[in-house]
Amino acid sequence: MHAPTVPRRVSLPTTLSFAHDPIGGLTRFGREYGPNYYLYVGGVSKSLITTDPEVAQRVLQRNHRAYEKSELQTETVSRYVGKGLLTNTGASWLRQRRLIQPGFHRSRLEALTTIMQTVIDREGDRLSARLKNSSGTLDIYEEMLNIAFRIVARAIFSEDIEEEELTDFGEKITKIQEHVIREVRLPFLNWYFKLSGIQRSYLQLSQDVLNTQKQFIRRRKEGGIVRDDLLQMLLDSRYEDTGLPMEEQQLIEETGILFVAGHETSANALSWTLYLLAKHPEVLQKIQAELDCICPGRPPTFSELRQLSYLTQVINESMRLYPPAWITDRVALEDDKVGDLEIPKGTVVVPFIYGIHHEEHYWEDSERFQPERFASNRQKDQVPFTFLPFGGGPRLCIGNSFAMMEMQLLLASWLRRFSFHLAPNQQIRAKPLVTLRPEPGILMYLHEN
Repeated sequence: MHAPTVPRRVSLPTTLSFAHDPIGGLTRFGREYGPNYYLYVGGVSKSLITTDPEVAQRVLQRNHRAYEKSELQTETVSRYVGKGLLTNTGASWLRQRRLIQPGFHRSRLEALTTIMQTVIDREGDRLSARLKNSSGTLDIYEEMLNIAFRIVARAIFSEDIEEEELTDFGEKITKIQEHVIREVRLPFLNWYFKLSGIQRSYLQLSQDVLNTQKQFIRRRKEGGIVRDDLLQMLLDSRYEDTGLPMEEQQLIEETGILFVAGHETSANALSWTLYLLAKHPEVLQKIQAELDCICPGRPPTFSELRQLSYLTQVINESMRLYPPAWITDRVALEDDKVGDLEIPKGTVVVPFIYGIHHEEHYWEDSERFQPERFASNRQKDQVPFTFLPFGGGPRLCIGNSFAMMEMQLLLASWLRRFSFHLAPNQQIRAKPLVTLRPEPGILMYLHEN
């Protein structure tokens, strides 16, 4: 059986509106054509869009060796940040994954809680000082971007990076990310980016960032100081087959990937969670009661994070409604079949994660914010691959535990330290770039408790 195809006479006229609102477009086509359908994306390339968890599981997990990321995901991004875990494929990716994976086990993450909490407290103090001199609104998204970037920077480089260096580094990475988004979303303009010199200028900026990372890494090596951070983990890692460490260029590229993958996704998830809590004060009260019970008057310890079950449910429900990575793709390397659905070799399969997370067949009253969906006694009823906030299968985000720990610690701190409510008359929408960003931001009134 072949999936139906959205005719070009239907998809072509909607190209511009689709580029502006791809989630709305994919959702409308899904209602008309079903959970699996072919779409001429941009009116040109034909892709198999799916909100079928069985297909997603087949592609991402059960037969993952027969699929790989498309060039759009790998080549465009790697042009600017190199061949790290996010952009690598095949045997090279597997070798790197096996090398780095032990560094993200829970036993290694415990040392990072102190680093994270230090950043959270420091940024909270800065915000408190600002609030004393201002009674206006704050863009929570901008605040979360700043804090998440500083957390991942300190988690990687610990105290080896000065504040001024960190600020300059962050501004450059932000500029590069914004351009990468343009290339991914507008591939038909690549000729313009090249001929105009725009691509060349961003490639130079990218090289500047890589050179800065090289300086940080060499500073650590030459200083001879051993720290409990992610850079130390990467420096200490050894390949199983040779017993050798990573070469310097690979080390630079892997740290770059950690920055790119590790801060905007967390910032988005935190922003949407705070947005939802501002709209649901009864949920906020339940979290505060849990914090008062588990860790009264102080930050949670590493072991106590596992006991914050309701806070974890809230974060999961927020990521269900607003998944940071809202879509992904894989290219079929050979003919495949899922049930009656045939997937010919060369097909670009696109698991529409946002669509899966909002599918009424799997999530009753799917648009409603209901953290109890993720209570432990309801987990057994959840259909596999209907919740994919960190992807799925062997390429499940390697930093998923890091991200969850970061979000728990920050929310535990903020919900105790600050009171907040949404500024009125805002039109906030989910803007699907590479990640799902709140547009134009989330303005809130904040004051210290």
